[in-house]
Amino acid sequence: MTHGSCGTLNPKCPCMHDGRCTKYYPKDFNDDTIIGEDGYPQYRRRNNGRVAQKNGHTIDNTSIVPYNVDLLVKYQAHINVEVCNKYTCTKYLFKYMNKGPDMALATVQEVTDSGMPGGQQANPEPPRDEIKSYLQCRYVSAAEACWR
Repeated sequence: MTHGSCGTLNPKCPCMHDGRCTKYYPKDFNDDTIIGEDGYPQYRRRNNGRVAQKNGHTIDNTSIVPYNVDLLVKYQAHINVEVCNKYTCTKYLFKYMNKGPDMALATVQEVTDSGMPGGQQANPEPPRDEIKSYLQCRYVSAAEACWR
């Protein structure tokens, strides 16, 4: 996986802000993985002279996104693997993992001649029993339904 062509190659790239890449690409070459002065790891990036051509641009190890081959093969997806050293990252990770699909609260009620559920009058509101009326439902939008 490579980071998109940004910097002088593409100054209008979405990751560019004030003439710099917000993801700090291209990274520097390093012989070893070290912890930088800012506390973030600087991963080993070998300068072995290997380059590739992508969309007419030369790509070397400075533009490669950190990855784990085992995770790429297992999940068949693009997975960026980097060390996070802030507590907010852990909070976000578990919030994201436990989020689940889109949900909706739904109830099934009989509609009578008056047009109100259960023959109710328009003004009085009966006590609400949320436990009795709760159904756990997954919401699938029209776009999701077409995609599946």
